[in-house]
Amino acid sequence: MDYKGRKIKLALKQQMEEITFMAQTTHRSTSRVLDIFELLSTTSSDGATLTEIAQALESPKSSILPILQTLVARGYIDMDYRTNKYSIGLNLYMAASIYRSKISINKFIDNEMQRMTARLEESCCLAVLNGRHSLFLHRTDPQASVHCQKSPGKEELACLGAVGKSLLCDYKLKEISDLFLSNGQTLPNDVNLYRVHVQMEETRLTGLSYEYGEVESGIQCIATPIRYHEKVVAALAVTLPIFRLTPEKVLDCTRSLPISAQCIENTLSSTTEDISEIFSLNGFRNL
Repeated sequence: MDYKGRKIKLALKQQMEEITFMAQTTHRSTSRVLDIFELLSTTSSDGATLTEIAQALESPKSSILPILQTLVARGYIDMDYRTNKYSIGLNLYMAASIYRSKISINKFIDNEMQRMTARLEESCCLAVLNGRHSLFLHRTDPQASVHCQKSPGKEELACLGAVGKSLLCDYKLKEISDLFLSNGQTLPNDVNLYRVHVQMEETRLTGLSYEYGEVESGIQCIATPIRYHEKVVAALAVTLPIFRLTPEKVLDCTRSLPISAQCIENTLSSTTEDISEIFSLNGFRNL
């Protein structure tokens, strides 16, 4: 190759490197905007300060501030200049309401579950309480899914799994005893209802519940309750095989679940649809 050809090749290589760098930078900025939206959607109505946002996102304030200033200028987030706190703005609410008006609640929940499955690359499931059992209504799977019994229409004893602990997290010990032991009902010998109730109390305080293969060998589950007017109406969960279990994956799950549950709760708060119809097997058919 002559000198001119080498020079053209080098220029093209440099141009490609610049394009790649710009694409990566743009991608990071876009992700940071979405991180801010997700964070503010789960904070109190008072919002969060620049310091609180930067700490939550583990980013320097100098990187976050220009993004916040742009979003405030465009009306997607608001800033209270008395408290220096940022919160969700009118334009974001309007965009969300337009989107919500075009789809059903069930489709919205499915989309949220699909989004979480794509992000975590693990199965996501939704369940309700049916007597003393957790009844699974819907599940979304990644391409590399593994066999799991938590499928639509299947049930499991609610006092055993993470999903049930989320569904029953507001129950008192006597209510749990009445539910599982009344009318001569029995439980497996290794189930201690007092210990289960302690775990449910932890779920009520932390918003998360866990199982480590107690229900299904080789499968871990992490769940969180979904509330409607402060009452638990369903549970959202991530299931994953123990061989894919890493501290990083658990951290991702425990961060993503409350955010997705909050998005669903926010949508439920303004719906006129029948909650019992939404959280039913029929509600998720033919999506």
